[in-house]
Amino acid sequence: MISFFRWLGNLLKHIAGEPTGSLLKPGDPGYQEAYKLTSNLEKNIKIITEIFGLSDDLMVRGLKIGRGKKHVRAAVIYLDTLIDHTRLQQGLMHCLQTIEQLPPRGITTEWLINNALSDGRVIKKNSFVEITDEINQGAACLLIEGLDQALLVRLAEKAGRAVEGPVTENVSKGPHDAFNEDVRSNIALLRKRLNTSRLAVENLEIGELTKTEVKLVYLKGYVLDGLVDEIKSRLRRIRIDGIIDSGQVEEFIQDSAFSLFSLLDSTERPDKLAANLLEGKAGLMFDNTPIVLIIPGTLTAQIQSPEDYYQRYWFSSWIRVMRWLAILTALLGPSLWIAIITFHQELLPTELLMTILVTREGIPFPGLVEALIMEISLEVLREAGLRLPQTFGQTISIVGAVVLGQAAVSAGLASPGMVIVVALTAIASFVIPTQPLSNTIRILRFPFMLLAASFGLIGIIVGFSILTYHLCSLRSYGIPYLSPLAPLSFDNLKDTVIRAPIWNMLFRPRL
Repeated sequence: MISFFRWLGNLLKHIAGEPTGSLLKPGDPGYQEAYKLTSNLEKNIKIITEIFGLSDDLMVRGLKIGRGKKHVRAAVIYLDTLIDHTRLQQGLMHCLQTIEQLPPRGITTEWLINNALSDGRVIKKNSFVEITDEINQGAACLLIEGLDQALLVRLAEKAGRAVEGPVTENVSKGPHDAFNEDVRSNIALLRKRLNTSRLAVENLEIGELTKTEVKLVYLKGYVLDGLVDEIKSRLRRIRIDGIIDSGQVEEFIQDSAFSLFSLLDSTERPDKLAANLLEGKAGLMFDNTPIVLIIPGTLTAQIQSPEDYYQRYWFSSWIRVMRWLAILTALLGPSLWIAIITFHQELLPTELLMTILVTREGIPFPGLVEALIMEISLEVLREAGLRLPQTFGQTISIVGAVVLGQAAVSAGLASPGMVIVVALTAIASFVIPTQPLSNTIRILRFPFMLLAASFGLIGIIVGFSILTYHLCSLRSYGIPYLSPLAPLSFDNLKDTVIRAPIWNMLFRPRL
């Protein structure tokens, strides 16, 4: 009873913010040392069960190791929802129950590892903190009476999907496999393409509660100087309870956090990651997400597609030029239309101008409001298509856009010319290979529309100049975001707007 009131008093002081001297939190000095395993089996079991609290899937199975009078009591603790029951029963439990004779000097963890346990993934721990972390990751904990060390056998059964094709980075020619939510499976896909001992895979962990497994991958001798140390330094500064997806880490470790542009590239394709590692970059792979971060990131890399290197160079160059034109169309299409029909009608041929004026008769809104109505409606339809079931979501978004455009023209809310411009803008945004860059262009389109409605072409020129200045000022881990366009590098221009033949690109680009 006295110990209960002492515990309650410490808890109240902790809530009030007063130092208690006895309550330690994860990350505090001496946290793990304060919670060491004891040699008392019942006490160890009690502490572990209290740590997990009301967890119905926590299983404690008692057993005896050895036959006759010379036996030792033990217990196996695991989470029933994470463990592979076949490996548990036929591997760990069978090995322990078939031990007949114990060593003369008594049982030890080393003897069990060398003589009894056939599973090679066995580790020793003596801290309750480390033990509970391993149990949460699907390990079975073996506690033995008289020993202050626990043996942890990793028997996790991961529920996940098999290797499938990419969702957002489809190609017509090239590999059709993609990363999934199992980081170990993703490492295997990467090693299939980089069959070399130079491939380094460093294990990291993020999240006080989720303990998310992170793999830092790079090629030794190829990676940029200082890049690996800088990445690990930024990762260590992350203090958060949990990481669910790689996008959360991206916000923590990228430069210029308030910029609309993503300064790290991302992919779900193993071939794209392998190609970037060969160029001296590094990758961050996360458990439970198929999206891999590529560091550093550049604008030109986000406009490229893996398929560019699988097609003939002249066709790839033509497609890249089309992408750059599509980006300009997606960014400036509506704003140019607004500026011309509002301020610069003299730029249009007379016949075309008269046709546009006739179609705009009866439209109660200026060009800006007309464009905003159509653009916002299209964005809502696009978002609805993503949220609807995949079987008919895309169909509804396309049909909805056609019906909405026709209805807007019939109701006199928008002119046919504006509908055509908005439709071309939407189609152009789909050409951009990477989703983060496409999202950025979609957002920047609206400020340019406001500038065009206020100042005409002068406003567009000023806005584009400010955007160019901002892009020139961005750096990703010391690498200019517009590299190799700014600062200009003639050696690397062969793989930017156009692609030179493969036999002319035998040397790695200088980032």
